[in-house]
Amino acid sequence: MPRHVSFQAEKPVLSTHPVNGGDALVFTIAPRPPKWWWRAMRDRAGENPVLVRPWDQEHESRMVVVCPSLENLTAVIDAVDSCVAQANDDYRRELELQDDSAEKLKTDLADRDRRLHEIQDAIDERYDGEPQPAVDGTLGTRDPRAERAAAMG
Repeated sequence: MPRHVSFQAEKPVLSTHPVNGGDALVFTIAPRPPKWWWRAMRDRAGENPVLVRPWDQEHESRMVVVCPSLENLTAVIDAVDSCVAQANDDYRRELELQDDSAEKLKTDLADRDRRLHEIQDAIDERYDGEPQPAVDGTLGTRDPRAERAAAMG
């Protein structure tokens, strides 16, 4: 699935609410959103005072709310659409944060590798020429730099 997708609520259908058993509107969300998007949608739907008993069915890609009166139907549909749009924005921001973190991690790993290489060089310089235990446990003279170079290929 592409990383920057907009999700939308499709035409609702009448059904039974999975929690209280009353009448409900079920909105299929398309295309099927990932888990991070559903986290944002849960928050947005839960905060929206127009939606009564919002209940996500993430695995079926559906959002369920208590069926409103005819007078409030438009407000509920608009509220679901608004929550979906806000969840899209939240998800987009989350992806940007993940991308920024991944880029920083690459930089941090390169800095870490450089720093550890410098530390290893300093350790090797200090101990070069001193008898070091060989792999077989006998004392001998090792060349840690050569060993490291061989290990790195």
